[in-house]
Amino acid sequence: MGAFSSRNINFWSVGITTAPRKRPTLFQTIQSLRAAGWQKLQLYAEPGVELPESDRDLFISQRSVRLGAFPNWYLSLTEMVLRDPKVEAYLICQDDVLFSQNTRDYLERRLWPAPEVGVVSIYCPSHYQQMQTPEFVREDRGWKSWGALAYIFSNPSARLLLSDAAVLNHRGFGPAEGLQHIDAVVGLWCERQELPYFVHSPSLAQHIGDTSTIYPTASVVGHRKADLYLDSIH
Repeated sequence: MGAFSSRNINFWSVGITTAPRKRPTLFQTIQSLRAAGWQKLQLYAEPGVELPESDRDLFISQRSVRLGAFPNWYLSLTEMVLRDPKVEAYLICQDDVLFSQNTRDYLERRLWPAPEVGVVSIYCPSHYQQMQTPEFVREDRGWKSWGALAYIFSNPSARLLLSDAAVLNHRGFGPAEGLQHIDAVVGLWCERQELPYFVHSPSLAQHIGDTSTIYPTASVVGHRKADLYLDSIH
C-alpha cells in the first residue's frame, strides 16, 4: 500500500493527547482548535488530567493507567483510524498548542503538498524556520526530526505508519523504554519509506506549555518554540 493522498479534504479526524501538567493548557488548546475551524474533537487523556465538562462535540477516552508519550500517541492515532476509517486527514496534536485562526480552511485548500506524503507538521520549530511567505517545506531529517506537536497524516499514510513493524517495535526496543521520541520515530519512518516529511513555514501552531510532560526541566524556548507563528492564515 502506498501513501497517495486525496486532493479533496472535506472530512477530518482530530485528536488531542494530554497528560497532567503543573500548569494545564488543555482548555486553551481545545478553544484554539475550534477557533481554527475544527469543532468535533477527540481527547486521549492520561490519568490525572482535569477533563472538560460534558461536551457533545468532544469524545473523551480516559486511560486507566499511565502509558507514556509514545504509547498514548500511537494508541490514540490507532483509535482515530478505527473510529473514523474513511476521513481524508488525521490531525493529532498535543495539549499545549495554539493554532492559527482559519487553519482548517487554509489546509483544505492547500493539502497535500505532494502526491505522496509521510506526514505534514503544521508546527515549525525555530531551527526549521525558512519562509516568510506561507509554504510547505520538505524536511527529511530522519531520527533527528523535531516537533510532534501537530502532525497531519493522510488516510493511507496513517494506516501505513500504524502497520509498520519498526514503529510498533519502538515501544519494546526503542531508547527510553520506547516511551518518548514520537517525532524521531515518525521522521525515521518517513526516511525508511522514502516518503516526504513536510513542515509548514511559518508555523501554524505555537508551543505554549511552560514545561514538558516528558522532560520536566525543559522550557519552551529555543528549538521547542516556533520562531515565527501566524496568528491567523487565509
